[in-house]
Amino acid sequence: MLSKLLKYDFKSLSKTIFPIYLVSLLLALLTRGVNMLADKFNVFSIPSGFISAIFVIVLIAIPIMTFVFTILKFYQNLIKDEGYLMHTLPVSKHSLILSKTISSTAFILLSFIMSILFLFVGVYGIWFDSSLLSFIGKLLKEVNSVFILLIILSTLISVIFNQVMIYASIALGQKHNNKIMYSIIYGVVLYNVTQIISLVILIPVMFLDSNYQQYINATTISDFALINGYLLFAFILSVLFTVGYYILTVKVLDKKLNLE
Repeated sequence: MLSKLLKYDFKSLSKTIFPIYLVSLLLALLTRGVNMLADKFNVFSIPSGFISAIFVIVLIAIPIMTFVFTILKFYQNLIKDEGYLMHTLPVSKHSLILSKTISSTAFILLSFIMSILFLFVGVYGIWFDSSLLSFIGKLLKEVNSVFILLIILSTLISVIFNQVMIYASIALGQKHNNKIMYSIIYGVVLYNVTQIISLVILIPVMFLDSNYQQYINATTISDFALINGYLLFAFILSVLFTVGYYILTVKVLDKKLNLE
């Protein structure tokens, strides 16, 4: 049943998000075309700058809009009128929320990738400069592989964590009559609680490390083992918070529903 839920969620999100990708691609091609004209004709300098500014704003907005759409879909599907149908399906609350989490995370990560891809199209056109790709490959080889892996994992868990924390806020907020207001309040509370607990745990660990002050004063990252250790610790802490908020969301929606 989870596969059917995933199919529904992916299809539902794609109807909203794929048109944004198409418009962004067309804007990237337009930006590249106008910039090429501006290099040859000064009259296109002002339009080129204006279109480039809009293009940059759109690139930044793509992941943000995707994140907002996924949250709205969660609220509409599980809390508003559609919730009457979704919660009567012969599936557990765990499956419903897991499907939302997987599909939302996939689209948010895809949006980051598409933004980078559109940036390359807007700057270099459809055909990328092979020397640029060679430079990127060389740069990746020089950076510590464990560091790169931890950055990727940290980014992934950060996306999932933010989704699940807001899900938990919505789940707690829907128990009240003013669902949106209380969801925002719970969101602020959960965010601050997370930050306080993280600081209480991380700060003593950092100051217990005799190399920490040396790392802070360094102008370059020379000890990847040190920073990798902190990244790994922060990653594990984020995973624990994510699991905790996920369980909280499932328990609250399973125990009490106050649908519109």
